[in-house]
Order: sequence, then structure tokens, then C-alpha cells
Amino acid sequence: MNEPVAPEQPQDQQQYASYHEVEAAKRISIQDIKEHMTGPVVSLIFHAVAISFFGSIIIFDPPEQRKEIEVEMTEVDIKELEKPPEPPKTEEVEVEQEVEIERPDVVSDVQVEVEDAPMVDAPTDVVVPNVLAIAPSNSALVLPGAMALRSGTGRKSAIKKYGGSGKTEISVNKGLRWLRDHQNPDGSWGEAWNKKAFLTSVALLAFLGHNETPSSQEYGACVLKAIRRLIDMVNTRGGNGLVKEDGATYGHAAVAYALSEAYALTRIPMVETAMNTMIETLVKGQNAQGGYNYGHDNTKGRFDLSVSGWHYQALKAGFSAGSTVPGLEQAIEKAVKGMKKVMYTGDGFRYSAGGGKEAGGTSPTMTAAGSLCLQLMGEGKCREVGTSIKWLREVNAGELMKCEWKGIDNWKGPKGWPLYMWYYQTQTIFQYTDGSGSLWKDWNKEFQNALLKEQESDGHWTSPRKKYTKDPKAKEEGGESVHIFGQKPLDLDVYSTALCVLMLEVYYRYLPTFKVVTAPAAPATGGGGSGSEKDTSGLIIE
Repeated sequence: MNEPVAPEQPQDQQQYASYHEVEAAKRISIQDIKEHMTGPVVSLIFHAVAISFFGSIIIFDPPEQRKEIEVEMTEVDIKELEKPPEPPKTEEVEVEQEVEIERPDVVSDVQVEVEDAPMVDAPTDVVVPNVLAIAPSNSALVLPGAMALRSGTGRKSAIKKYGGSGKTEISVNKGLRWLRDHQNPDGSWGEAWNKKAFLTSVALLAFLGHNETPSSQEYGACVLKAIRRLIDMVNTRGGNGLVKEDGATYGHAAVAYALSEAYALTRIPMVETAMNTMIETLVKGQNAQGGYNYGHDNTKGRFDLSVSGWHYQALKAGFSAGSTVPGLEQAIEKAVKGMKKVMYTGDGFRYSAGGGKEAGGTSPTMTAAGSLCLQLMGEGKCREVGTSIKWLREVNAGELMKCEWKGIDNWKGPKGWPLYMWYYQTQTIFQYTDGSGSLWKDWNKEFQNALLKEQESDGHWTSPRKKYTKDPKAKEEGGESVHIFGQKPLDLDVYSTALCVLMLEVYYRYLPTFKVVTAPAAPATGGGGSGSEKDTSGLIIE
């Protein structure tokens, strides 16, 4: 095959150049590839790396999401474990509410609770130890056993039924708080050493009357210390068997009274032992007439109704609490006979008989005291009580039916110690009238208004004599009275406050009332010890 012949250069030079360019264009060299492909390749690599990088980020997310799911599942398991403890929490709240209902120390809600309390008659059936030969009392007011009126619904309905109110309960709690705050570190009350037995006892009776025991939320520690202090007094008695701290014997009887009520409410064996020890001294200290004298001195045959009144309350309290001291029933029988035969004047009761010249005629204070004691010992309907109540109501145009704190000028007269008289009078009128009728309603309104009015802002009461009568014999030290009417000022305030609280608790405080029906006659069991015929304490004589 003949190869093409190139045109002659001179002629076809331009055409020849174009031919070689065409041929050259048909051939691609390595250099051409490098020059033309470097940019695109680099770009491709860059994008591939970028896509891989972002892809790795996107692909890494799912494991994190799976971890979150596992954590959520673990939290669900923990929440399930927390659910079982919830029911016990509900039960604990219910128990606390029940305890609160039993507490008597709620002040802010008292008025509403009393106003709204349903009228529920208190039960009259009494369960007592078989060792006591007793029958229901023929007193006008027969109260339930075990002091059932003092707590819960019993107290609320009694307040409403017998004429108390939310205001009286608030007043009671204010008085109890003041007594609690003025208790001595050793559990006693008072300043004078020979008054502490009596003052500690009546203060403790005020707490017990409101159903306060060592287990009480607000007053438990206070009550426990007081009971321990009284037991200490029993264990450290003098050679004549009486507590050392009160030579006039009032304190000894009051200690027996308070310990008897404390045992009735607590059933603590140690309290029972102390109670029986004290009741035994009371039984042995009674004289042939059935009464008591200072220091249990029976050599003169003196019958002091002021001293005896506290002994009779103690005998009855011990009897009701279940004391089995031999001769207790006989002592109560002798007391009833002596009251009617020796101390009754035909109108009411006298202060004393035999061994002294101070007996006098019918005494307002002793008439109230004697009536109450006969009621407590099962003789509430006897003639002596009926005529005594009539005398209290009518004497001096009804003067004794006024509860006036001012104008007490005669220190030794019937109103020389008015709170002492009102303490007995409130209880005996309440029991005699069954807490109803015009006589009770009139006296209830009278004493209640007076006590609410005269209570001090801090909760205590000042004795009418101290508050409204100037004692010319008062001793002053540094501008402050330290001895008023034979007493230290604090002692008078403790005494007044305790008695006022007991008066305002009358609606629910009473112990069960019984009558001894079978008891063999017993000779007089004269007590031992020598005592002063004069009252060395001067605390609560007429």
C-alpha cells in the first residue's frame, strides 16, 4: 500500500501544520493525564474523606441512644423498690392521731370540741376488787369506775352536761402549765419546808384530776417527778409515822390522798406500796370518836374536822383505788358515826370537839367539808347532809352563795380562807344536786365567773387575801413581801392555783362513790406519836 505523499511544503505548509496538530491531538500523554486529572482526583479524595468522617459521627449516635434506654430501665426498677414502704407510713400517722385524742392537754381546740361534743351519759356500772365488801353508794351522784370521766369522750360530755365550757378547760390548762413551770427541781412545790408535802400533794391532785399521768405528752415528766417526790416523803417519815415536812398533819393526809389517786390511774406497784403505807398510818391514827388530831395525838380525844376532812378524802381515795389495808372499812364506818354524832350541830358541822375551846358553832367551811366527806363515804342522802346544804344556801340571806374575792376584812371569820371553803362547797353542791337544778346552776355560774375573771394572765390565781387585803404584819425585804398572812407568797399562789384548778375540774374529777355494807365492829385503834395541839403550819385552818 502506497503511503500518502505529503504535499510539497512550500505550497501546502499551512495545511501540513494543521495535519500534524490533528494527529498530535489524537495521542494523550501521561503528562496530559497528570495535568488534567490531578484536580478532580484530589477533590474526589477530599469528599470521600469528608463523607467518611461525617458518616462515622452519624453511625456513632445509635450506641448512645441504646445506653440511654438502659439507664431508663434501671430507674424504673429503683422506683418499684420504693413503693412497699408506703403503707407503714400511713399506719404511723393513724397511731399518732389516736394518741392525740387521748391527750387532755389540747387547749386551742377545747372550746370547739366541748361545744360540739355529743351528749353521752356516763356509765354507772362500777367494777371493783372482790376483796372489798361494797355496794353502790346512795349518794346523789354516782360516778363511773376507774375515773372514766376524766378522759376522752367521758370528760367532754360531762363538761357539757354539768355546765362547764371550753373556757373552763382553757383556764384549767393555763393553771396546770403555771404549776408545771413552778415545780421545784426535786418534784415538789412550795418554798417553806413544812408546806411542801401538802402543796405537792394538792398540785399533783390537780394534774391527776385532768387525767394527767407519767405517760401524758405535755405534763408526764412533771407528774412523774411529783409522784417520785411523794414516795420519797413516805420512805423518809419521822418516828411517829408521819411525813416530816408537815407537823400539822395536813400534809400527811394529802400525800395519802394524792398517792391513792395516782395508783388508781397508773397501777404502778411502787405507788401501791407507798399508798398502803400511808393508808395504814391513817387507819392507826384515827381516834376513838372516828376523827383525827394534829400529829395523830389521841391522848386528848380532840376531833378536828379541818384535819379530818383531808384524812377522810384520803381514806375514800385509798378504798376506791383498791387498798387492802386491814381496818380500812371499819375506819370509814367510824368516821361516818363520828361526823354525825360528834361534829354535827343540827344545822351543819363545827370545827372541832374535845380537847380545846375553839369548837364554836356551825362553821360555813366545815359544813361544806363535812357534807362532802359524808357524801364520799356513801351517806349522800342522809339528814345531816340535807340540812347542811339547806343552811349553806339560806344563812345570812344567801351570803355564802356569793363568790366574791374583794372585801375580805375578817381574817379569822368564815371567809378567812375563802378558797378553802369554796373548794368544799363546789364539790358538795355538785354532788348533792346531781349536777343539775337551780342550786347547782346558780353556784356554778357564780364560782365559774369569779375564777375566770380572777385568773392572772400567766395562768395562776392569787389568794383573795393576798390580792385584795393588806396584811399589816407582812415582812418586807428589799421592798418585796416575803411573808404574807403567815405564808410565803409563792406558797399562797401554788395553794390557790391548785384549789382553783380542782374546782374547775369538778365536772369530771370525782372518784367512784361507794358505801360499806358489811364490816365487823372494831375497837378504837389509837394512833401513836405526840403532836402539837396547835396548828404549826397555819396553812389552811379556818
